[in-house]
Formats: sequence, C-alpha cells, structure tokens
Amino acid sequence: MDDQIVVLYCLCDDFLKSIGHYENHQCDMNDAEVLTTGLVSALYFGCNYELARLQLREPRYMPKMLSKSRFNRRLHRISHLIESLFAVLAETWKALNAENRYSLDTFPVPVCDNIRISRCRI
Repeated sequence: MDDQIVVLYCLCDDFLKSIGHYENHQCDMNDAEVLTTGLVSALYFGCNYELARLQLREPRYMPKMLSKSRFNRRLHRISHLIESLFAVLAETWKALNAENRYSLDTFPVPVCDNIRISRCRI
C-alpha cells in the first residue's frame, strides 16, 4: 500500500505540473496531496474520506492534513482536475490496450421495489 500511495502522489503531481496548474503558495497542503487523498479513499476505503484522511495524516505521508470540512471544500474546488486526470488516464489506457475488446451490458437493473409506498404518509 505504501508504494501505491507514493505512485499516486507522483502521478497527481506530474499531471498538475504538465497542465501548468497554479496553486497558492500559502496553502499548507498542495492540490496533488488533496487529489492523492481522494484517490486513496476511493481505492482502499470505499470513498470514505475521513478514513483516508486519518490514514494519511501520519508524518510519513502528509503531516499537514486539512480538517474534514476544509478537505471537502478543497476537493470540490478541484473537481475539474479530477475529471481531467481520469480523461488522460482513460486515453492512455485505451492507447495501451488497443487490441482488447470490451462489452457493455445495458440491461436495466431494478434498484428499488416500491413495497412501502402504500404506508408512506408524505
């Protein structure tokens, strides 16, 4: 897990440098660290940002971790960067795996049965 976190951080940092992303020098935590925390939460903690924050707050990873509220605000502020990163990764993956074929199942899956509608008072 340690090596993968370092690779994620390097990937995010290199991506931000390649697009010429500017960030305020007064920030305690840079945008690459925020992106890395978001990706680690998605990969290892089922998108639970709080668990990822607690894990990465250790001195060997990111000692200046933001509070829960501030982290969420920063993550939402850079959401366009996350979309751009996924687009670049998708294009790279597609170029590397040109011979592969993929199938997509579009059969509808029932999400909710309306069993309790008759008991609802709203």
